[in-house]
Amino acid sequence: MYETQVQELSPEEAKRLYDQGVPFFDVREVEEYAQARIPGARLLPLSEFMARYGEIPKDTPVVLYCRTGNRSWQAAAWLSAQGYRVYNLEGGIVRWYRAGLPVDTTPMEAAYRATPYQEVGPEEAKALLEEAFVVDVREAWEYGEGHVPGAVNIPLSTLPQRLAELPKDRPILLVCNSGNRSGVAAEFLVAQGFDGERVYNLEGGTYAWASRGLPLER
Repeated sequence: MYETQVQELSPEEAKRLYDQGVPFFDVREVEEYAQARIPGARLLPLSEFMARYGEIPKDTPVVLYCRTGNRSWQAAAWLSAQGYRVYNLEGGIVRWYRAGLPVDTTPMEAAYRATPYQEVGPEEAKALLEEAFVVDVREAWEYGEGHVPGAVNIPLSTLPQRLAELPKDRPILLVCNSGNRSGVAAEFLVAQGFDGERVYNLEGGTYAWASRGLPLER
């Protein structure tokens, strides 16, 4: 078991670090960032996080945020496991804004990068099950509530330490609740040398899978 500890900051605590020049990273998607952001924060979408985390300095504390603090908590847990000094803004930019702290709403454009892996829907994923190695990157308790049949549980925060468990001679299908965390994992695997033509992300995750009437194991 790999322990991760995420330090949560209230908006007021985060603002003190902000005023000291501590870097802030926004892990939301590009269209969210384009609408409103903490002034000076850099965009590093969660969907690209594992491939680009090297852009985050390791010699200084950093603060991560998203809309409500949930996505940034996932990213912060992963970074913490890699030895970074990282804080999560509790309640995200929503709570920051409600605390009367500055938000930059200057219109801007931002573009998506093409994903280096394959997105598949539930029916395509079902067809892959016979051949693919299926990895559920959710936490153990989520996995226990129901998962794609045959899926192995490797939580996202432990994936870098467990790469040796993944085969390189079979397709890999990555799954989470909604396709967000598994997309991060897929991006990371491609960055680690796995063939992007054989790394698949289940779009919509177990929610989409179950909504099609496909079975979940418990």
